[in-house]
Amino acid sequence: MKRRDFLKVTGTFFVTASLGGIPGCGDNIGSQPDGSVPTGTFTFPHGVASGDPRPTSVVLWTRCVNSDDATSAIPVTVEVASDADFANIVAHQEVSAGPDADFTVRVVVSGLTAATSYHYRFRVGTATIAGQTRTAPAADANVPVNFAWVSCQDFTAGTYGAYKQMVADDEARAEADRIQFVVHLGDFIYETAGPGYHLPLDDDFQPITDLKNPDGTPRQVAAFPSGGGDIGAEGKFARTVDDYRHLYKTFLADPDLQAARARWPFIYTWDDHEFSNDCWQSQANYVETDTDDEGAQTRKYAANQAWFDYIPVQLTGAPDNPQAKDFTPTTVHDAMFTAPNADNFVDEPNNAAAVGSITIYRSFRFGQHLELVMTDERSYRSDHAIPEDMIAGNQLFFDPRNAIPVDLLNILDAGNTVPGGPPAMVSVPGAGSVPNPRANVPAGTLLGKPQKQWFLDTMKASTATWKVWGNEVPLARVLIVDPLARLSRVMSADAWDGYPSERREITKYFADQNIANVVVITGDIHAQFAAVIPADYDAAALDPIAVELTTAGIASNSLFSFYEGASRAFAGTNLRKILTYDASASGGSKFVENMNMLVLHGQASALRMASGGTLEQALAERVTINDTVKYADTNSQGYGLLSVTADQVTGALVTINRPVMQSTTAPGVKRTASFTIPKDNPGGMTGPEITGEKPFPLT
Repeated sequence: MKRRDFLKVTGTFFVTASLGGIPGCGDNIGSQPDGSVPTGTFTFPHGVASGDPRPTSVVLWTRCVNSDDATSAIPVTVEVASDADFANIVAHQEVSAGPDADFTVRVVVSGLTAATSYHYRFRVGTATIAGQTRTAPAADANVPVNFAWVSCQDFTAGTYGAYKQMVADDEARAEADRIQFVVHLGDFIYETAGPGYHLPLDDDFQPITDLKNPDGTPRQVAAFPSGGGDIGAEGKFARTVDDYRHLYKTFLADPDLQAARARWPFIYTWDDHEFSNDCWQSQANYVETDTDDEGAQTRKYAANQAWFDYIPVQLTGAPDNPQAKDFTPTTVHDAMFTAPNADNFVDEPNNAAAVGSITIYRSFRFGQHLELVMTDERSYRSDHAIPEDMIAGNQLFFDPRNAIPVDLLNILDAGNTVPGGPPAMVSVPGAGSVPNPRANVPAGTLLGKPQKQWFLDTMKASTATWKVWGNEVPLARVLIVDPLARLSRVMSADAWDGYPSERREITKYFADQNIANVVVITGDIHAQFAAVIPADYDAAALDPIAVELTTAGIASNSLFSFYEGASRAFAGTNLRKILTYDASASGGSKFVENMNMLVLHGQASALRMASGGTLEQALAERVTINDTVKYADTNSQGYGLLSVTADQVTGALVTINRPVMQSTTAPGVKRTASFTIPKDNPGGMTGPEITGEKPFPLT
């Protein structure tokens, strides 16, 4: 391939490396093919990034700005070298940063050597910016694989010191133990803006209103270009592609996030906040009407486009992933939703066009021992099982997504597949019986039929020792017994707990097809959890089929803080006590994280501790409501680490010190919980082994 030739497809440039090196390229760095140098004032304000590492290819990304010309395309030179000094350049190409992609550049570099570190740089005129990346090992390589996973980086809920800690710790490791790539499980951005939105919390769980950027300016998301949609007093939400691009530019201005993306290749999927909180298909949670079935197809389409602009992925043409597809421009309008089809997808043309504008689920192979399977759990999922109007005015419900009675949810999620036929009426606690709103619809789905079939086929066909599932929302069942209503509730109905029918279908498939050594890595919930996943939660014997490790958010307020805030309305009651109590008079915490006790050991143990009992007395009253959950750290921010070998997987859930405030130094690690998963024995997972301060109730 001639070194100045390239193929441009939907905003992506393709470059083939020359393994023998390309001599003489350093003389015209930043120049155009005719040797001239572009004029203007050029910067790369949002850093560089690489993504989707494969044995012979990787994606490179940057954004270039000309402050003297905001409309014309910018000729940018990209170079890849085998050394930090760029003495041995293996790829050199002129590409173009244009307004259609908001002046971002995505370059797929192929022809690289497996399991090899590379340095790359972008340059225009005298402006330059550089990063490093690494290719995946070949599929037949018998090598260990080390990686990190992250999620939930709310810009206004704290700064990104977690990334600073991750970089600092990695620099201190031996070369063989260093992180090779990072998996991002979504919520890269949050779709809302406002002066008081999602502020970080202090030690009394009160908003910190003076959060600052490194330059001393307030850490806020500025007004949306379109003005945004109105959420009332809480703020605004993104509506247009320029609004969503504005969010990516705001978040990517953070130096710690830039440092992490410049150091490691990332593999991405999205969760809800890249579009809209608790979204499904092109249905948004924030609407400007009171009509529940009002679609937000243009917003979903805009969110897809902005994500593709700013996230370095290879979709169309990705090796072994023909189902993946780059963002493709089309025509989309907002329209009322129609009823879902038999596969629980809304066939309304604009919904289909918005969702179908990009396909991001895909898989990656890293040597003999790791298959990484990344799913999209928003674009194809069905509506949540509990309709908002069902719980309106019922004081036993917190909201439609959290702390939902499990028996009610299971019936509604099953839809028309309830054994013996769906009941025409369902019992709603505190409200008697009401007509069943889901008697004539299919069982709920998180993956959608085509993706689910691809996922199951991919997991079954993989010859890797370990199958790691990049899963956005928690798979494990986590129940809470409400001491007021005496009900068992699922903690989050937006997670797999809200879609138990499909979860059972998947886990039983793993068991029936002998798909072994499955490790699920998860984010979303703003807490650290470890759990063994059974083939069927409702079976008499909970036979282990997989292990799930869930990491807390990079910078989002914790799960515990959410429930603590909600429980203030129940001060003095047992409901608040099982979540938190004040032990400061006896030298303990003002906000004991009794929610950990509740999750691990049940209501009676939590109440015993809140009533002045000893830990020994509390544990004597433990119940097995969540006996598959092995670890809970509900008040945390941090990330996860995974090391995969032929014989075992070692996982670490790293909790950093809070609050996450900007500093010239890393915030420090509060604790690390380590787990070991032996091959062919998910039930034999050991841990947690705690380094640092142990979370309550561990001692």
